[in-house]
Amino acid sequence: MTGNAVLTPTTPASRAGRGRSFTVIAATFALLTTGGTLPIPLYTLWGTELGFGAAVTTWVFAIYVVGTLLALVFFGGLSDQTGRKPLILAALLLTVGSTLLFLFAGDLVTLLAARFISGVGVGLITSAATAALAEAYPGTNRAVPPMVATAANMGGLGLGPLAAGVFAQYLPDPTRLVFVVFLALVGVVTLVALRLPETNPRRPGRRIDWTPRVGVPRSARSVYWRSAIAVFPTFTLLGLFSSVTPRFITGILGIHNLAVAGLATFVLFETGVAAQLAFRGRPPRWSIRHGLPLLIAALLLVLAGLLTADFPIFALGTVVGGLGAGLTFMGSLGRLTRAVPHDSHAKSVAAYFIAAYSGLAVPVLAIGALSGAIGLTAATVVVTGVVTLLAATALAVNAGADPLDPR
Repeated sequence: MTGNAVLTPTTPASRAGRGRSFTVIAATFALLTTGGTLPIPLYTLWGTELGFGAAVTTWVFAIYVVGTLLALVFFGGLSDQTGRKPLILAALLLTVGSTLLFLFAGDLVTLLAARFISGVGVGLITSAATAALAEAYPGTNRAVPPMVATAANMGGLGLGPLAAGVFAQYLPDPTRLVFVVFLALVGVVTLVALRLPETNPRRPGRRIDWTPRVGVPRSARSVYWRSAIAVFPTFTLLGLFSSVTPRFITGILGIHNLAVAGLATFVLFETGVAAQLAFRGRPPRWSIRHGLPLLIAALLLVLAGLLTADFPIFALGTVVGGLGAGLTFMGSLGRLTRAVPHDSHAKSVAAYFIAAYSGLAVPVLAIGALSGAIGLTAATVVVTGVVTLLAATALAVNAGADPLDPR
């Protein structure tokens, strides 16, 4: 398997090669999303070390999402022209650079730069890897690639906080050692990825159009909007856990173990992965219609647990939220990828993740902006209430029939 190889499905050997490529792409995607959430349990340590509070924490988190969104907007559809491999390798190189910045971050500006570059790397790989998984999959079940893509995404996002929390709580040099280990893993994966065959080879002589290519074909727009309004509140819940929950666990629930703070986020995300595996055979519409009610219940339970400082309620909300997020994420992405043609795959996936990461960023930024005037707790209540109403709206929108909507 050489760096210039192209995957073809015509022989048993090539099918085996596709299987190996499928595994490497999924593992690479999961590793880079892991890196995107490694800093979460470390915010309190950096806050003490660098002198910033909860409001600044939301901006440190949000700058990562800004990087991801910009990469999706400007380069999300680029792999439809260049091939998937160049974008995957670029994402790995950016991740190496951001990790080095984390290792030597001694001020807020360096930390912000590291988070931004990390977000760009995740944005680059998100649409390219999702499309490449669909192309490299050696089987015939079209539901498997989007399920693996969402599982790799959510699995990595959940593993990052747990790993960083354990390192920070039980091992020396809490804000650096985890990045040393992560950098070594990224180096190994980069060497393996160099030998990946291309799943979407660039046509000889084709000039690259650098104009941002994000969007879905007209025939799939109704499917896209239904998927987008479903995934927005899903990622809002993930964003709340990824930004303000560690401080709530410490300040309101009185739990000062960083590993526990990372575990809460891990449980949310990995419960989502378990839900995707358990219900992978269900049609996308079923997943969305069952996932959104669970998501609404989870938002209310997590909020009640934080307001009453009741850990069992908070824990129940975490598990329910994982189930709801996993089902809604898998269903909405699977529905869209089934509805768009191959030559629009990456740019359509990019448009989907723009909606998703907007859900990750906008509410968290709103909490940061409101917290100075009404306090962090009140700001979280207001924003969570608005997002709950949006999730209820998404449920109503997705309850209607659509002849263009794959079941």
